[in-house]
Amino acid sequence: MNQNIIELLENKQYHDIKSLLETTHPGDISDIIESLPPHFGGIVYRLLPKDLAVSVFENLDSSFREMLLKSLKSEEVIKTLNDMSPDDRTRLFEELPAHVVRKYLALLNDNERKIANMLLGYKDYTAGRLMTTDFLELHESFTVTKALETIRKAAPNKETIYYCYVMSRDRKLTGVISLRTILLSEPEQTILELMNSSVISVQTDTLQEEVASIMAQYDFLAIPVVDLENRLVGIITHDDIIDVITEEDTEDIHLMGGVSATDRSLVDLTVWDNIKRRASWLIVLIIFQSFSTSILETYESALSSVVALSFFIPLLIGTGGNAGTQSSTVVIRAIATGELQSQDSWKVIGREFIVGFVLGSLLGIIGGVKAYLSSGNLLIGVTIGISLSVVVAIASMTGTVLPLFAEKLKLDPAVMAGPLITTVVDIVGLITYFEVAKFVLLT
Repeated sequence: MNQNIIELLENKQYHDIKSLLETTHPGDISDIIESLPPHFGGIVYRLLPKDLAVSVFENLDSSFREMLLKSLKSEEVIKTLNDMSPDDRTRLFEELPAHVVRKYLALLNDNERKIANMLLGYKDYTAGRLMTTDFLELHESFTVTKALETIRKAAPNKETIYYCYVMSRDRKLTGVISLRTILLSEPEQTILELMNSSVISVQTDTLQEEVASIMAQYDFLAIPVVDLENRLVGIITHDDIIDVITEEDTEDIHLMGGVSATDRSLVDLTVWDNIKRRASWLIVLIIFQSFSTSILETYESALSSVVALSFFIPLLIGTGGNAGTQSSTVVIRAIATGELQSQDSWKVIGREFIVGFVLGSLLGIIGGVKAYLSSGNLLIGVTIGISLSVVVAIASMTGTVLPLFAEKLKLDPAVMAGPLITTVVDIVGLITYFEVAKFVLLT
């Protein structure tokens, strides 16, 4: 389709482009615009009907949205910003420099500016920052007939109508009712009779990861957000939670690989950006790895006495690193999904100790036999077997304990994964190896 769009643009067949895009999903149009040269992308966006243009704008990449805003006329910018859903507009403002945000806030009408300032006033990564104020509210006294009339009138301006929220006169949340329930009920029944008064909600300062966990647990399409006095101030919808899950998973994957997270696309990063993301971790890790050199110097006499010991160092530290990474991956994922709670920590640590011991024994037998066959020296085989058993057990415990320790310190457990676990296990493994070698071979 992209090639067809380019050909139509070159031939200035704008009416055909407009007809083609009117039946295309906003997400697909966003992809088309982002793949086009910037000047063509701006033309295509201006050809869209106003309502479709706003939906497409909300789906665009942050860098492209910023560029598009700069190219639009003032009235087009005002229209776009005022018609955006509050949560998407907040995410846009978060990505822009402060002076640009102040400029755009001044372009909003009084009501939208008030909403924007309120949402931007909440802490980053909380429900308050994530929510939208476009929700559908009903009164307890409404009949089903009255409720349906209200829904029909308000629906075009609301983020979602699958759930309707019932509030008291002082705006405290008293109940929730689904559109399905309303449609299947008798016309004369009241909302008070039909609503669910046991409402599951989150507060404005609830962390977005916790919101995602709650919505996943209960399979919600949306969840209400209340303030400290239980007054309904907004809702968070499933599409925003999908974005949160994607962002959190991406951040964890980056941290587990020893790379600092970023909101920007990989293709948009400069060489210097990539260097900055990776350099800090590599510097920290090389400092840790320098201890390995010191350990080798300390045990120089053992190495010189039995040179064959050096042949098996890669086997030892590689296996230990693999075992530690396995344990940390399992534990970090369990923490992220909510499977592992703080009260289960000791149970998991105990189980991982047993697992590490069994795996260590198995790998120790295999490694010991391999070392004996390679060197022809039974004592070297015994040294490798014992060392592997101990190192794998220690690595499994390290990979379990460090993420749990990070969680206790309110740090992201993913920090304690990948390269860091491997580096720690390398140091512990070398010390263990040479101490065992000294005991078996040199006594």
